[in-house]
Order: sequence, then C-alpha cells, then structure tokens
Amino acid sequence: MPRKPTEPFDVIIAVRDQRQVLWSSNMTASERGSEIFVDIWADEVRRLAPEVASLRQKHVRDSRAADYGEEWSPTEHDLYENFRRLWAAQHHLVWAAYQLERWAARLSTECGKQPPEPDPVLADLRNALEHLDEAIIDGEHDVAVAGSDLRFNRSLRRLPGSQLLIGTGGSNLFGLVDSAELERRALSIVTTTDRLMEEAEDWIAEYGWPDVPDDEDYGV
Repeated sequence: MPRKPTEPFDVIIAVRDQRQVLWSSNMTASERGSEIFVDIWADEVRRLAPEVASLRQKHVRDSRAADYGEEWSPTEHDLYENFRRLWAAQHHLVWAAYQLERWAARLSTECGKQPPEPDPVLADLRNALEHLDEAIIDGEHDVAVAGSDLRFNRSLRRLPGSQLLIGTGGSNLFGLVDSAELERRALSIVTTTDRLMEEAEDWIAEYGWPDVPDDEDYGV
C-alpha cells in the first residue's frame, strides 16, 4: 500500500516512478555507483558534525561543573564517559569526511570534471588514527608520537608537530581539523535527497499538492 504524501519528497515519489526519481537515465553505472557513496558519506558527515559539537559542549560544561566539587558535580566516571564518546565520535567524523572527500573526487572524475582540492591534513589524520596502535602514547602530554622505526606512522610524522592530540582540548578534531568546515563541505554537495527535495518543492510551487485518496484509504 502506498504511503500518503505528507512531505515534499513524498510528492515526487507519488507522481513519478521511484527508480526514475533516484537515477537519471543519463548516468553511467560508474557515475551512479559513485553518487551513491557520495550520498552515504555526505549524509553521515552532516549527521556526525552536530553530534560532535554537542558532545564537545557537554564535555566542556561537565568539566567546568566538576571543578566545583559539589554533590551535584559530575563524577570522574561521568567525565571519562564524556571523553570516550567524544573521542569516538571525532574519529567517526574524520573517517566519514575522508570517505566523502575520496568519493566526491571519484564522482568528479567519472563526470569528466576536475576533482576538488583535497584537505591538506585529513588523509594523514585518518591514516594516523588507523595506525594509532603503532604509535607511542605520551600520557603526560596527551599526545601520540611516532617511534624510531621509520617503517611505521608515516602519516603521523607528516602531521603538524609530528604528533596527534589524544585529549579533547580545543574546538578542532584532534586539534587539527575544524568540524564545522567539514560540515560546510558536506552541505555544499547536492545529494540525491537534496535534488529530490528541490524538484518536489518546484513541482508543488507549479502544480500544487497532488490529489490523494482520503486517509481511510491509507489505513489511517
């Protein structure tokens, strides 16, 4: 049973074949495949960036509250949980942003366009995080540094200062990448959903909402 259109996106689904809605007949299989992954990772960056910002605000707020040492102050366990969640969310955001950068470049190439200029730090940051278990953890300064074996941690050595912040201080991801900038890049990409919403809004502006059956026909 079809769903009753209630949002602009539903209008396009209601008046056109869903497969035609999603995929342009002019796209090659490689372009379509690349666009799918651009959609996936753009949506993920858009989802994760606000989550990281919210977790960072909570971490900062609770850390300040803990300094009062009152009964209502967050415990050390609370602060440790905040740290773990923020650290992991930052890691996920770096990964998603790196995947988006690569797939956006691939889609541009498939479409015969010049790929966007890559972020100067993002790839090395992502690689340093993946191989963090090979680094030396300096707990005193909350950083990871490369060891003496030049075969390991090549990306870590290329980071500013040849180190990676393990703590959560500052507003940037691991002290290196602005999460708000990553979100802006993701929002600047027109995803399939963005395109459909624009088409739907244009359709509604020109033709109005389509005639649909009464609610009881949808089991409402």
